[in-house]
Amino acid sequence: MSRKTDYRDFYNLITVFIALILGTTKFLIEVNKHGLWKECILSVGFVGGFNYFLYYLGDTNILPFSVFWWSCIISFIAFCVYWSHLFNGSPYKQFSQGQLKRNSSYWAENSWWWTLDGWQFEEEVAKIFILMGYKATVTKGSGDGGVDIIIEKEGYKGIIQCKHYRNPVPPEPIRALWGCKDDFQADEVILVASSGITQAGADFISNKPNFRVLNLDDIIRISQQVNTYQSQNDYVSSGSKRGRRLDI
Repeated sequence: MSRKTDYRDFYNLITVFIALILGTTKFLIEVNKHGLWKECILSVGFVGGFNYFLYYLGDTNILPFSVFWWSCIISFIAFCVYWSHLFNGSPYKQFSQGQLKRNSSYWAENSWWWTLDGWQFEEEVAKIFILMGYKATVTKGSGDGGVDIIIEKEGYKGIIQCKHYRNPVPPEPIRALWGCKDDFQADEVILVASSGITQAGADFISNKPNFRVLNLDDIIRISQQVNTYQSQNDYVSSGSKRGRRLDI
């Protein structure tokens, strides 16, 4: 009676190979999304070169091979921790640099903004703040108290609500947003209201210096400043012109 061929080792090898391909592809996609190619090349080169050096020493009987294997394990853990820190600390966590630059060409067009739905509007506003140097996080979830974007920079924290309406925003959501300030431990509250706010809303925030309202014209003006600032930064990188600090 013939013995059936056992393909388990072959299947396990194929599974590991596919997992490695998928893991590497996901890693490179994230590297590209965050614009961290230089860090990728340096870290991969260092880890690979260092472990190859230990492998060579083990092959020439200068060091035991156990040193090489322990080095592989430890360096892999350190590599994962290092890249987790880079990804989580990147201001481009939600949007790639390509997305930011691509959409910046449309920001000066009033009609383009009105083609966006609520979530798209939030994302575009967040991109502008990212290019201003803030770390901006779009919440996109329930239980956020109406806060759509959280911005942070150098110890500052602001909360933003976006109201992409054709009519001015009444005072009720403005009061609710102000009530979220302490919950988020925010330094400032920003309402981005495409069509502005009503007089009653303006009266409510008149004695609140930490409450700022931006309408669509303000957003377009800021976006134009952002694009000018980015152009100046390009000059700075080549040493041709000195940049300036950009604030809201």
